[in-house]
Amino acid sequence: MSAAHEWLAKQGFNLCAVLDVAAFPSELAGVWRDAKVNVGPLEKLVLLGMGGSGLWDRIRQENYPEAQLFDLASEKAVLEVCRRFWGVSEPRLLYPGPALIPLQKLGRWAGWASPSPIGIDISPRYGPWFAYRAAFLVDAPLDYTKTFAANSPCNDCESKPCIQACPAGAVTRDQTIAMDRCLPQRLVDPQGCGVSCRSRLACPVGEKWRYPKEQIRYHGSRSLASLQQWARSQAD
Repeated sequence: MSAAHEWLAKQGFNLCAVLDVAAFPSELAGVWRDAKVNVGPLEKLVLLGMGGSGLWDRIRQENYPEAQLFDLASEKAVLEVCRRFWGVSEPRLLYPGPALIPLQKLGRWAGWASPSPIGIDISPRYGPWFAYRAAFLVDAPLDYTKTFAANSPCNDCESKPCIQACPAGAVTRDQTIAMDRCLPQRLVDPQGCGVSCRSRLACPVGEKWRYPKEQIRYHGSRSLASLQQWARSQAD
C-alpha cells in the first residue's frame, strides 16, 4: 500500500482508508444497508479524501469542465491507482455517483474526523479544511486500515470562536447547527455567508491547511446554487 499511498498523496488525495464492510458497527451497518450497495465477499471499500488545497492546486492546471473539477479528477485517480498498483481494471465506483454513501459516518469510523458545531465534520489535523472525494469497491489483496474514533479538537476549544463568528446565531455548543437560521442567512447574504462560512473561517484548527479564497468561493458558489434552486422549488 505504501507506493499507492505515496502516489495518491502526490495527486492531492492525502487521506486514504481501506475498510471492511463486514466489520461495520451496527449504526454504520444500518445506514450502509439503506444505501443498497451489495458487497462481494472479496471486495474492500476504499475511501479517499483531501486535506488542504493540494488537489485543488493540481487540478486547476488540468482541462476539466469547471462544474466537474473534483469528480472527474477523483474518478481518474481511482482508475489509475487501481490499475497501476493493485492490478484491478474495473473498480466499482460508488462516489462520485448516485449511491447514497454515508461518507461522514465512514470517515468518522476511519478516524478521520468527528462532528463539529458548524455542521461539517472536523479533522484533528486539517480542521474543517478536508473533504471526501471518492469511495469505491475493489477486489485486491489490501490490508485493512485500523479504525478508531478521532479525538474532537472542539472538546479542548474553550473560546469557541465559531459561535461568535456566525451572524445568524446558527452555531451553538451542542454541535447541531440551526439550519433554519443558517440557510436563510446564506440566501440573504450571497456574497458573504452564501459562499464563505464565517464560522468555518474562524475555526483555529488546521489553519495552515485552509483552502485559498478561490477554492472556498468555488465550493461555496456551488453549494449556494443548489440552495437557491431548492429555495425556488419551495416557493413554487
